[in-house]
Amino acid sequence: MDSRAVVTSFFTYWRVQDLEMALAHLHEEIVYTFHNGPDASPFSGSYRGIDSCRALGYKVLAEFDYLGYEPTIVSAGNSVVSAHVRFLLRHRATGHVIEGSQRSIFQVREGLIAAIGIYEDAARIETYMKLVAQRMASGQPQSGPPLLNRQKSA
Repeated sequence: MDSRAVVTSFFTYWRVQDLEMALAHLHEEIVYTFHNGPDASPFSGSYRGIDSCRALGYKVLAEFDYLGYEPTIVSAGNSVVSAHVRFLLRHRATGHVIEGSQRSIFQVREGLIAAIGIYEDAARIETYMKLVAQRMASGQPQSGPPLLNRQKSA
């Protein structure tokens, strides 16, 4: 697969929260970095290797419901792919929702993703995470509303 196809396939699996299939697109020496400042969120920083990325992925999925996730490839070269991702996430424990977008830069080597850089608005993320922390510290976390488009069991 070319670089664009690798990233598109990665997004296809992450969008449906199939973490293991998304991880199959990563090079064993993957470096995944959130460039949003060390205090912006508990996910900030760099993660090296597939096991570290797996732990990060499960941590994110344990904390957030993905209500919307729309990636768009902006440009693709031989080894670098740039994407814009719009997202809508709900914090599971508090029900707080965050909507926004991020810039994602992928470096592809040997047909696998060798590096991912995520760029977001650090101040917005930090403010959101402070609201979540305040709600959790209050001892009264609030579950969010039921998810839309979920079929009821018969």
